[in-house]
Amino acid sequence: MSIIGAVLLILSGSASAGPFIGINYGPFHESGQQPGTPIPDSQFISDLGILSQKFTFIKTYGDDSTSRLDRIVPIAAVQFKQLKIYQGVFENSSFNSSADTTYLDTAITLANTYPHTVAAIVVGNECLDTDSNPNPISVTQLIADLNYVRSRLQNKGDVQVTTELGYQAAVQYGAQLKPYVDSIMVNIYPFYAPVAIGGAIANLIGAYGMFNDQFNGKPVIIGETGWPSAGNNNGAAVPSVANEQTYTQQNFSNANKLGSNFLFSAFDEPWLSVQNSWGPNWGLWDSSGNAKFVFNTSKSAKNRTPAAKH
Repeated sequence: MSIIGAVLLILSGSASAGPFIGINYGPFHESGQQPGTPIPDSQFISDLGILSQKFTFIKTYGDDSTSRLDRIVPIAAVQFKQLKIYQGVFENSSFNSSADTTYLDTAITLANTYPHTVAAIVVGNECLDTDSNPNPISVTQLIADLNYVRSRLQNKGDVQVTTELGYQAAVQYGAQLKPYVDSIMVNIYPFYAPVAIGGAIANLIGAYGMFNDQFNGKPVIIGETGWPSAGNNNGAAVPSVANEQTYTQQNFSNANKLGSNFLFSAFDEPWLSVQNSWGPNWGLWDSSGNAKFVFNTSKSAKNRTPAAKH
């Protein structure tokens, strides 16, 4: 294994100080696991123990009780007090504030119960009609859902409210959504552009700069970005451990040009083979929790949540 000598500077001070680099966490990485599999507390504790050695900000994708995803925040609050969770909420045409509000209500309860652990509620991930979601919601419904969450938070201003947009959704709907979110969260993948690894970080910086200009006055957070370690070539974009290492290193070393962002993802998840050849191979750790390569981050200063701008 080669060592990534990347150092992430996190500025201390006010709530508006400095960007952070976080990690996207899906727990379905052990043999036979997939959404709907009940994940035991012991695995959440093990996973968070691994992630907390490198990251303070962790973003999740749901809170359903069947998979026991609603246990992540309570466990973090008790055993990993330094962690800040961007609590994801699954949204589609069946789960929203006009239909089944279970997931929204669970996220609200978690944020109200653990306001020092939940940094933000992320209402939906790529849930609009420009994305691959087979049962999308309308932008009008998404705005209603954002308002539903914000109006029920007891710690207004401490827990932020946002949604996670695909690239095209941010272009098409971002202006409509801007007044209703505390940040614009966009998923950006140079791998899908596709560009070769040599131009990947420039592509990411360029896309971030474009959205930052587009949403001037509202923080832009990269909700997902990463590079797969295996799978078929995507034109000039070649999956490999070496390229994933390079992209990860460059992400850290260019943090001052990117603002806050979440790497995709924590662990290789075998069930994601249902998507494509790259699906199971985005983790910084393999499915058994072994690091694919060594990387170093600086935690000498305190990680802070960017201040919301309304």
